[in-house]
Amino acid sequence: MGDQAMDNKEKEPGVGQLMKELRFTRIICMISSVLTLCLLLGGIFLFDRVQKLAAVCEPAIEKISDVDVQSLNETLYHVNVSLKSVDWEQVADALGELDVEALNSAIEGLDTQELTESLQNLNEAVDKLRELNEKMSAFSSMFGGIFNQG
Repeated sequence: MGDQAMDNKEKEPGVGQLMKELRFTRIICMISSVLTLCLLLGGIFLFDRVQKLAAVCEPAIEKISDVDVQSLNETLYHVNVSLKSVDWEQVADALGELDVEALNSAIEGLDTQELTESLQNLNEAVDKLRELNEKMSAFSSMFGGIFNQG
């Protein structure tokens, strides 16, 4: 029987070529199957990462959604207008005329504990405003990127 298969190959010259092409096709199919499997595993890995990232970002998004953006924008606008209307030269002149000795004597009479607590409260407020500004910038850039893509 083996001789008969050899005879068929010799009689039909296209059979040898077809067997070579079949072998090549098998190799290509194996390679593409391995690559497809790698892509599937990579997709599962990325999906897991995105789920973790979404879980981390969810509290921040909830806090941002609680912010009254309209009121915040109005407040920032009023602060900006107020800062534009300040005469900085006049402020600099007033600081230049400041009586340093009177200031030193006033500082000596201050309650440092109360001043420290006040400054801590002020620093915390500034930090919260910075965090809010950063979150708003990230939030607006995220939505800006989404809307600009479409």
